[in-house]
Order: sequence, then C-alpha cells, then structure tokens
Amino acid sequence: MDSSKKYLIFLAAIAVMSVTGSAAEVVKIPPDLTQNSTIDRTKTYNLGATGLRGWIYTKATSNLDSQQGRTTTAARQILVTHVGKDSPAEGIVKVNDVILGAGGLPFSVDARQSIARAIQEAEKEANAGILKLSVWREGQTQELQLKLKVMGTYSATAPYNCPKSKLIFEDACKVLEKEPLEISWTGAVNGLALLATGDSKYLPLLSDFAHKLGPKSLKLELKDGSVIWDWSYRNLFLCEYYLITHDPAVVHAIKEYTITLAKGQGMYGTFGHGISERTATGKLHGPIPPYGPVNAAGLVGNMAIVMGKKCGVKNPEIDPAIARGSNFFAYYVGKGAIPYGEHEPWASHENNGKNSMAALLFAVQKTRVVETQYFAKMVTASYNNREYGHTGQGFSYLWGALGANTGGPDALAGYFNQASWHYDLVRRCDGSFTYDGSEQYGAGKTDDNTYYGKSGYNELSPTASYVLTYSIPLKQLCITGKDANQANWLSKKDITEAMYSGRFDLVRETLSVDKLLNSLNDWSPIVRGWAAEELGRRSDDKDLPRKLIMLAKGRNLRMSLGAVEALSYIKTPDALPVLVALLSHQDRGLRFKAAQALNKMGGNAKSAVPGILAAVASTAEPLQPIKWSDPIQLTQGQLAAALFKSPLTDELKNSDPGLVRLAIQAISRNPDGMARATLADYFINKLTLENVEALAPDILAAIETRCPADTMFGCEIRMGGLMAMTKYHFEEAIHAGVTLAKTQGGHGSQVRTVKIMKEIVSYGSAARSAIPSLNEVIVAFNDQCAKNQFPSGELNNQRILAVTDAIKAIEQSTSQPTLRKIGTITR
Repeated sequence: MDSSKKYLIFLAAIAVMSVTGSAAEVVKIPPDLTQNSTIDRTKTYNLGATGLRGWIYTKATSNLDSQQGRTTTAARQILVTHVGKDSPAEGIVKVNDVILGAGGLPFSVDARQSIARAIQEAEKEANAGILKLSVWREGQTQELQLKLKVMGTYSATAPYNCPKSKLIFEDACKVLEKEPLEISWTGAVNGLALLATGDSKYLPLLSDFAHKLGPKSLKLELKDGSVIWDWSYRNLFLCEYYLITHDPAVVHAIKEYTITLAKGQGMYGTFGHGISERTATGKLHGPIPPYGPVNAAGLVGNMAIVMGKKCGVKNPEIDPAIARGSNFFAYYVGKGAIPYGEHEPWASHENNGKNSMAALLFAVQKTRVVETQYFAKMVTASYNNREYGHTGQGFSYLWGALGANTGGPDALAGYFNQASWHYDLVRRCDGSFTYDGSEQYGAGKTDDNTYYGKSGYNELSPTASYVLTYSIPLKQLCITGKDANQANWLSKKDITEAMYSGRFDLVRETLSVDKLLNSLNDWSPIVRGWAAEELGRRSDDKDLPRKLIMLAKGRNLRMSLGAVEALSYIKTPDALPVLVALLSHQDRGLRFKAAQALNKMGGNAKSAVPGILAAVASTAEPLQPIKWSDPIQLTQGQLAAALFKSPLTDELKNSDPGLVRLAIQAISRNPDGMARATLADYFINKLTLENVEALAPDILAAIETRCPADTMFGCEIRMGGLMAMTKYHFEEAIHAGVTLAKTQGGHGSQVRTVKIMKEIVSYGSAARSAIPSLNEVIVAFNDQCAKNQFPSGELNNQRILAVTDAIKAIEQSTSQPTLRKIGTITR
C-alpha cells in the first residue's frame, strides 16, 4: 500500500481527538492534497534548510490550541510551493509535490513539526545530512533523498557550549553583515545583533551607524506621533554601543533619547505608539491618548530609560520614570502575562514577547530579583507560546530567548530544547532565517513567494533576531547577559517546574481531583487557571464545591486564588458569601479573582448583587495617588462588568437605588476606560428621566472628562452619557457633545463623529450657540491630521462632512424640543 493510501486510512480512523486539554472535539479533516491542490497558496512555511517552501493545513481546534502552538496538529501532508535555486532540493523535489512523510514513514503527527525534527536528524554527523522524503507526484509515491549540510546535534546546554549553535550563528552572521543598516528602529535591531557578535571587524561600520542614528545635533521634541518605537530601539542600540566603546560622540544622543522618553512616559509608566498627553494642569505624564497604551512599545521604552541611566545620564525625570514603569509592570507578577495595554493579566505564559521584555526590563536593573525571576520563569514555561501574537509573532522571536536567558543558562537551555524544532524550521540553507507568522498564528510568506525571498515582521530582520538568540553565550550586551546578576537565575527546581507548567494544559486531563486541587497551589497563575477549568468539568465529585470554598477561605494565597477561579467555573451559589467577602481582601489579586468569579457566574450571582454594589462603592479609590498594588483598579472593572454587562443587570431595578447610584458614581470615576465602558449601554437603555436627573452631574462629568487609563475604550461611556442626556434633552448636553467631539481622539472618530453630530442636531435651533465651537472642532480635526494623529483624506473628510452637515442643519432649523436643565425636571 502506498503512503497516500495509508494517509487516507489514517484520517478515516480519526473520529475524535482531544488536543486542547478541554473536552474532546471533532477535528476538521484537512484536504487531501494528492486529490486537490487548488488551495490558497498565499501563506506558506519555510521547510528548514531543504530549499523548500510549502503549504501546510493550519487550523487550531480552539483558541487555547492556537496559543499553545497546536496549529498544524491535524496536518499530515505538505504541498511544495517553491524550490530554491542551488538548494539541496533543486532538481530532486518539484513544485506541486506532496510530501507525505520522512525517514521512510508517513507523517503520523503534525507534519510541520515532524519534518522539522526529520531535518534535525538528517543534519547530525551520524546521518551525513541525508534527508529521506516520501513524496507523491502525479499519482505515484516515491522516495526521494536530499543532501543537507551537516550541522551536528544541539547540546543539552544549547545554545551554550554547543558546536551546532556556533555553526548556525557563524552562517547567520555572514548573511546579517550584508543586510543594510537602516536608520530606523529595525536598523537598530540589526545593529544590536552585529554588536552582540563581539566581532571587532564590525565596529567601524557600527560606529558610522551609531553617529547617524544619534547625531550630535539631535534635538527631540515632545510631540505627537508614533515615535516610541524609534526612540526606544535607537536608544537601546546606542546605550549598548556606548557601554562597549565609550564613544563620546553618542553621549548627547543617549541623553536626548533617555530624558525625552522619561518625560514622555504616561502617568502609569506606560507608553502608546507615541508619548503621553499633558495633565489637566499642563504638567508632564498625563494619560496616553487614544488609541491607548501599547506595552510592546512601552516595555522597550522603559528598558531604554534604564539603559540610559546605566550610561550615566542624569536628570530629575529619570528615576521617577523608572519607578513608574517598574511599578506598573510589577503588578502582573504572580497574576499572568503582560497584556496589550493597561489591561487585566493575559492568561498565557507569554504574549508575543512582552513577558520576555519585562524580564529584561527588571534584569538590567539588577535589583528587581523577584520580578526578574517571575518573568524569566514564565518565559521558560512559554516554549509552546512562541507562535502566537497580535499582528504576528515577530517580537516573540526577537525577545523570547533573551527573556528566558535572564533566568540563567539552564533556563534558556530548557526553553531552547523545547523550541529547537522551530529554530531549525525557519533557518534556510544559505544561513539566513525567515519570518513565518500571521495575525495571532499561522503561516507566512516571502516578498516574492520564493524560498529565498525577503521576509520579516514590519521590516524587522528575522536573521538579526536569531543572531541575537545564538549570540547569547558570548554575553556581549546587557540584553544578552553581560554583567548579569546571578541572583536572578532560576534554580534547577524552578526550571523543572517551568517545563512541566508549559504543557500542563494537556497533562491536566490525566489527573485526579486531588492532584488538580494540589495544582491550584502551583507557582504559575496559568497552571492554576488550567487546573481550575478542569475542576469545573469534574461535576461527578459532589463534594468538590465544599472543598473549594474551604480553600478559598484559607490562608494559602495561591491556593485561594486557584480555588476562587475554580468556583467561577462551578458557579455554585454556595460560594457567593465567600466571594463577596473576598472583594475587600487585603490582597488585590485575590480581590480581582473574586470579582472575576462573580462576573463569570452571571445570573447565578443574583443574591450577591447587594454585596457587589456595596463593595464597588466601599473599595473605590481616588485616581491619585496611584495604588501600585492595583494601579488601574481592575477589580472594580470586573464588578462593573458583572453588574452592568451581564444577566445581573436586570436585577438592579430591584436593588437599593442609593447603592446603585453609588456604584455608578464609583465606576464612572474609575481610571480604566474599559471599566467605565460597562456603563454605556445602561446609560442609553436603562436610565429613566428620574435616574438621569439624579445622576446628571456624574454623567456630565463622564462625558466631559476622559479616563486616564486604557483610553482606547474611553469614549464608550462618554457616548452613552451623551445619549442618556440628549434622550431627555438636557441643555448641558449640547456643549458636552461638542467637547466630546473635540477631545474624543482619532481612533474610530470617523464613525463616532457622525453619531455625536446626530445627537447635537436633535436640539434643533437650541444648538445654534454651539456653532462657533463646532467650527473649532473642524480646526481640531485638521490639526490632528497635520500632527499625524489621524490620517488625512477620506477618513478625515468623513468627520468634517459630519460637522459641516450638522452646522447647516442647525442653522436651517426653525424648532427645538423642550429643554431641561440639571436640577429641574419638567414633565
């Protein structure tokens, strides 16, 4: 029987497959490429040093699978889409060949990982570079043989003390030195990679590059624009360059970048694509303007400030900036991964390199051992998370190994060993590397769809990223371990635990209830979450809710955190008293988990509504001073969602109006835009005239005052408040709407402006006093475009047209509704 028939029999035998660590799910059968090769070939994978690119069925069964790297699990075939010239495959393999197996056997598991491991085997000295492939071609299956370059075997300590790693590194350096050093943030990464080689032959080139990247005439301005990426990576390179060369020519630029970054940092220690706004009193360090914070940029920005200080830069802004940034990101220790922006912890061991960046941010300070070890351990456990990330995985590949290395050589070796198949899959036969990745996960492409074509993540060189990885043993840079504080290094026990944690999502199904309960005490918040979810499926254990309630009330904090999370899945009303009591617990993380559990319980938590309302009011805190134990007051955000965006919302009409009002007031003043946004629909659809009258000053303040945190979601409550007041024609809403239009920020404003103008126009002739202010809105819109805060052209034209049409409608109006003013209800 030929391999293609074996493959079809194998597929037919698969009915159900449990690959997610959750309930068994039917796996979608991928297309049989021997019968139909008319698939979309725009996204393909590099097939290591073979000289081949190929299409592989890529479909994660669940979101967890996509995060855990199980994206090609069902694939058993590879369609060849390109054969590189002068590569091992040229003249042997052809386009449209279907690879069915390797080493004389059909692929019985993930075809992508299988061919990667077959390549690793072939590159060993004992196998002389011979890679055997089973290939279907034009109705026939045949055995082909490729001759790869012998690279050897990764040592147990790779990339440390590893001849294969050294050879890969040397080949990649030969490619990297031919790549241009662009005067940009991506060019700075190439510069860092060349610096990391420790090869003095590159110093003249790097010196010239450094002088261009940071000229003596450099003068930065605190102005809007997507500057943080550029400033951060440029300064990181210049600082590492200076610490090696002590070149005085770059000192001025390092000062400019470091001090300007410190001044441009937001009030919570974050950055957006650009700098923060001024405060209401005109001081530095206001909120990050909408679109909001972007931690992938901000973490490197904070790192660059720390590195500037290491280079001797002194300024009153620097130490407070380092403290703000470190305090903000330290909040996530023990809770999860660094999220996209000013958000709740991400439930994964890594999030497109952000935990790795955080590990380095704390490691280069040398004094933040607890934080460094936590993030280093998270990264070490994240070997399955490398291929997942918003907009792609480029930062994961750039920072991943560097982050694991902050935990010491053994931590990196553990991480590298699990991920080595991927390193060899993206390496080409000429020594270069490719970037394969898509939104969240998936295949990639080269610029011309060929094997040797250029590829990268937003112009970031994949070869530079991997040179940095393989250069780590040289320890030439602070980010590759130079002068590392060994107190940050993980113990053997830590590393063993991290390795286990990284695959616990599959292990958990095999564990008893007692062992799952023990896992609620795991070091990893992700493992605790996976164990909790699995316990939620063990409905046959009738005594489980009681056990979890006892654990939730206990003194072991980690066990309490895990037990509360498990109760969120079981949803027993018996847990409500303890969950409500925990809302005022001294540990803010446990407060958050209790709030999250109540939110997840939805309608089952009806009897807890009075307690939730009381907790929202009693735990509300002023915006200043910032409480770094919960800087964004995320606990209130979960309670807000439970009360105003869940089945509990209808229960509010039966609740004490005074408590409801206090809760609304507290949430409307919460720093977090997402928390405030939970009120939007309630404002629009649930508030009566009497409600609006009672809350009018708070609603008006919510419209006119932007949230300081998570500003991406800041306009929802403002729009909801505006519509609540215009519904009953409160006069104050006219100018509040104009203020909203002017201060809404650019993100999504082309749609929002139309809605705002509709509300203002509903006042008819009564809105004529707002016409001068509406003309100012048009000026503000054009000013945003001039400052590159919003794209000029069609989108801006939509905004301006909405305003000009509104002005015309108001001017032509001959009537107006009966108006109300705050403090008086006219019926």
